[in-house]
Amino acid sequence: MIDDLKLYKETYDFLLWLYPEIKKFPKSEKYTLGERLKNTTESLLLNIVLINKNKSKQEYLKKADLDLGLLRILLRLSSDLKVMPFKKYEIASKKVNDMGNLLGGLIKTFK
Repeated sequence: MIDDLKLYKETYDFLLWLYPEIKKFPKSEKYTLGERLKNTTESLLLNIVLINKNKSKQEYLKKADLDLGLLRILLRLSSDLKVMPFKKYEIASKKVNDMGNLLGGLIKTFK
Protein backbone atom coordinates (compact mmCIF):
# COMPACT_ATOMS: atom_id res chain seq x y z
CA MET A 1 0.00 0.00 0.00
CA ILE A 2 1.44 3.28 -1.10
CA ASP A 3 -0.10 5.21 1.82
CA ASP A 4 1.62 2.89 4.28
CA LEU A 5 4.95 3.48 2.57
CA LYS A 6 4.42 7.26 2.60
CA LEU A 7 3.61 7.18 6.31
CA TYR A 8 6.71 5.07 6.92
CA LYS A 9 8.86 7.52 4.95
CA GLU A 10 7.42 10.56 6.75
CA THR A 11 7.99 8.96 10.14
CA TYR A 12 11.51 7.83 9.27
CA ASP A 13 12.37 11.31 7.99
CA PHE A 14 10.99 12.81 11.20
CA LEU A 15 13.18 10.47 13.24
CA LEU A 16 16.23 11.53 11.20
CA TRP A 17 15.33 15.18 11.85
CA LEU A 18 14.70 14.54 15.56
CA TYR A 19 18.03 12.89 16.46
CA PRO A 20 20.22 16.00 15.95
CA GLU A 21 17.60 18.17 17.66
CA ILE A 22 17.71 15.99 20.77
CA LYS A 23 21.51 16.29 20.83
CA LYS A 24 20.96 20.03 21.42
CA PHE A 25 18.82 19.41 24.52
CA PRO A 26 20.38 20.28 27.87
CA LYS A 27 22.02 17.31 29.56
CA SER A 28 19.27 17.20 32.18
CA GLU A 29 16.63 16.54 29.49
CA LYS A 30 18.65 14.77 26.81
CA TYR A 31 18.50 11.43 28.59
CA THR A 32 14.94 11.72 29.88
CA LEU A 33 12.65 13.73 27.63
CA GLY A 34 14.95 13.28 24.63
CA GLU A 35 15.08 9.51 25.03
CA ARG A 36 11.33 9.38 25.49
CA LEU A 37 10.85 11.32 22.22
CA LYS A 38 13.17 8.94 20.38
CA ASN A 39 11.59 5.81 21.87
CA THR A 40 8.06 6.97 21.09
CA THR A 41 8.97 7.80 17.48
CA GLU A 42 10.75 4.46 17.10
CA SER A 43 7.69 2.69 18.52
CA LEU A 44 5.50 4.54 16.01
CA LEU A 45 7.80 3.43 13.20
CA LEU A 46 7.69 -0.18 14.43
CA ASN A 47 3.89 -0.13 14.53
CA ILE A 48 3.79 1.21 10.97
CA VAL A 49 5.96 -1.70 9.85
CA LEU A 50 3.68 -4.10 11.73
CA ILE A 51 0.61 -2.57 10.05
CA ASN A 52 2.16 -3.50 6.71
CA LYS A 53 3.15 -7.00 7.79
CA ASN A 54 0.01 -8.22 9.58
CA LYS A 55 -3.45 -9.09 8.39
CA SER A 56 -5.11 -7.74 11.56
CA LYS A 57 -4.18 -4.11 11.10
CA GLN A 58 -6.58 -2.60 13.67
CA GLU A 59 -4.41 -3.45 16.69
CA TYR A 60 -1.32 -1.78 15.23
CA LEU A 61 -3.28 1.18 13.88
CA LYS A 62 -4.50 1.84 17.44
CA LYS A 63 -0.99 1.50 18.84
CA ALA A 64 0.41 3.85 16.19
CA ASP A 65 -2.34 6.36 16.98
CA LEU A 66 -1.46 6.20 20.69
CA ASP A 67 2.23 6.69 19.89
CA LEU A 68 1.39 9.70 17.76
CA GLY A 69 -0.70 11.20 20.56
CA LEU A 70 2.12 10.71 23.05
CA LEU A 71 4.60 12.19 20.59
CA ARG A 72 2.48 15.34 20.34
CA ILE A 73 2.40 15.66 24.13
CA LEU A 74 6.15 15.16 24.48
CA LEU A 75 6.90 17.73 21.79
CA ARG A 76 4.60 20.25 23.46
CA LEU A 77 6.26 19.57 26.80
CA SER A 78 9.71 20.07 25.31
CA SER A 79 8.59 23.42 23.94
CA ASP A 80 6.85 24.53 27.14
CA LEU A 81 9.93 23.63 29.18
CA LYS A 82 12.04 25.68 26.73
CA VAL A 83 14.09 22.61 25.88
CA MET A 84 13.17 22.91 22.21
CA PRO A 85 13.04 26.36 20.57
CA PHE A 86 9.56 27.39 19.44
CA LYS A 87 10.61 27.50 15.76
CA LYS A 88 11.79 23.89 15.97
CA TYR A 89 8.56 22.96 17.77
CA GLU A 90 6.57 24.47 14.88
CA ILE A 91 8.54 22.39 12.38
CA ALA A 92 8.08 19.24 14.46
CA SER A 93 4.36 19.90 14.90
CA LYS A 94 3.86 20.27 11.17
CA LYS A 95 5.68 17.01 10.50
CA VAL A 96 3.67 15.19 13.19
CA ASN A 97 0.40 16.64 11.85
CA ASP A 98 1.29 15.39 8.36
CA MET A 99 1.98 11.94 9.82
CA GLY A 100 -1.33 12.14 11.69
CA ASN A 101 -3.22 12.93 8.51
CA LEU A 102 -1.69 9.91 6.78
CA LEU A 103 -2.42 7.66 9.76
CA GLY A 104 -5.98 8.98 9.99
CA GLY A 105 -6.49 8.08 6.34
CA LEU A 106 -5.29 4.55 7.02
CA ILE A 107 -7.57 4.21 10.03
CA LYS A 108 -10.56 5.26 7.92
CA THR A 109 -9.53 2.85 5.17
CA PHE A 110 -9.39 -0.16 7.48
CA LYS A 111 -12.57 0.51 9.52
